[in-house]
Amino acid sequence: MGDFDRTVKLLTHGGSDLKGHRAVFVSVDLMYGTLSVYGADEYAETAPALVGAGWHMRWPIPPLDNNQANTLLKDIAPHVQTLYKMVSIRDEPLGVILYGGAGTSIDAIQRKCAAAWQGFCQAS
Repeated sequence: MGDFDRTVKLLTHGGSDLKGHRAVFVSVDLMYGTLSVYGADEYAETAPALVGAGWHMRWPIPPLDNNQANTLLKDIAPHVQTLYKMVSIRDEPLGVILYGGAGTSIDAIQRKCAAAWQGFCQAS
């Protein structure tokens, strides 16, 4: 992960912070380039305003344990780092500009999240 290590927010080793929530998401903050995973009850059905504005992107994942979630974050981190280099945030007018190559990174993140679902469903 290199220089990007400081912007990946890992969960406590050995815990189960994501269990018991209605939905779990991988989240990318395009303003600061941070990557995290969180469980949600309040925003399980509707996206928060920053997702709606395009400043954050999120992908649903299964309720993994912390170690599995951290492995997924580390796997996704290089794609997020590339994505962060391919965006510009505008405040007037409000929006996000995606440059060439951003779509490839977004697709790679989506595939990793889909693979997490596949593994979770096969294990269940």
